[in-house]
Amino acid sequence: MAIRGVSQTREEARHWLPSQGVDPGPLAELNSECLGQLAMRVAESECGVALPPLLETLRAQWADMPAHAVRRLSGAPFSLFDAGFAFAPRWLELRSCGVHDASLRAAPAYFEPFVARSITRRMLVYGWHLARSRPRAACLVFGATIGAVESLAACSLAALEAAAERNADALRPRWATQVGFWRELLATASAGADRRLHELLLGGIQRLAADTLAAHAPDR
Repeated sequence: MAIRGVSQTREEARHWLPSQGVDPGPLAELNSECLGQLAMRVAESECGVALPPLLETLRAQWADMPAHAVRRLSGAPFSLFDAGFAFAPRWLELRSCGVHDASLRAAPAYFEPFVARSITRRMLVYGWHLARSRPRAACLVFGATIGAVESLAACSLAALEAAAERNADALRPRWATQVGFWRELLATASAGADRRLHELLLGGIQRLAADTLAAHAPDR
């Protein structure tokens, strides 16, 4: 499911991107793969198997999500999934100090470990490339501050590889606790209501902008 329609998604997503000269293909492919993996995981999971709340609550919508809904959602102008770009400055510190991130994640992981590592690694490399070539676009696409984007751009490929290994289990849908938002997003994409879907995705850009501004606000 995650692969079908990728070439069409490239064309549908092109007008969304925040800066000319940025290829929408990698972002659309990452969104598509993440959505497809979650849909497949829910569809193949047995009742009673622990799933993250967002997947469990919307189990039917995830399991029955059609390919055209994946294609429409994949054209979002930002990453629908969070790989922890806001913590990029810490990756440099961990690399220099040789310390491992021991953050505890109480909720069940959204992806199987090997899937999460593969997607996170490619998402970090794409983010690193965008941070170096179009830093302001990277801020919008990943909902990160300019400081985090600059730290990401300064990472070596080895540091990105290490970060993917350490933080892969943190990969999750953006705004994962906002079930109502995702319920409408999945329903709208499945119904083919493109105008409403565009409104929701534009609202997502506003959410990212607000989050970024809040992160930039000076401490009082």
